[in-house]
Amino acid sequence: MRIKPTPSRRNVVIDIETAAHDPADPKGALSALSGRIVCVCLLIDDGEEIREVTLIGDEVGILQNFWNRVQPNDVFIGWNLLTFDLLWLRQRSIILGVRPSRKIDLKKYYTAQVIDLMQLWSNWGAQKYVSLNQIAGALGCGGKTGDGAQVTEWWQAGQIEKIAQYCLQDVRITYLVFLRMMLQAVPARFTSSLARQLLVQDQTVEAESSNTDPEPAPTSTLVQ
Repeated sequence: MRIKPTPSRRNVVIDIETAAHDPADPKGALSALSGRIVCVCLLIDDGEEIREVTLIGDEVGILQNFWNRVQPNDVFIGWNLLTFDLLWLRQRSIILGVRPSRKIDLKKYYTAQVIDLMQLWSNWGAQKYVSLNQIAGALGCGGKTGDGAQVTEWWQAGQIEKIAQYCLQDVRITYLVFLRMMLQAVPARFTSSLARQLLVQDQTVEAESSNTDPEPAPTSTLVQ
């Protein structure tokens, strides 16, 4: 399993948030047939710098942006990628007629281009699966401040920024869990303060860039 990123083979940490088509359906956000993707966050590490991308809003736009941004040699990393995040991205792309830019192999025991940390931790189901919040707490990687079950409610209430921040937090926690599980130190590029950009309706608006932020973060892009 190759874990050192390079510009030609990046590590891309993925997290998605989903909402039910029918707010009254408590399990609607668990199936690609009864739910939709409302947010995708990516943490892209090329070994030289880390960029964060948040895609939110129109689902077709989210999917098109996702497939346009990932590269053929990217290694996808996440928690429960095989049976949730990547599976949803593929299924919703099929449903909405969005053509993927690359093949994603979701077969079990495969780690060449997909690293599902949940599966690795449980030894592919040999032990009971644990949540991202549980493993993050055990490894000292922080904790979640929300619950994915709340996303449908937030979406219906128009709380887009809240969903974006929740999703981005999950991506950052997942990246830290990945480093701990691979016995790697947190690279300085993760905590470096970089310029932030806000992308809204295909227009780029420069946001504040400061080296005095109390909690420096990598580049963050919001596409709505």
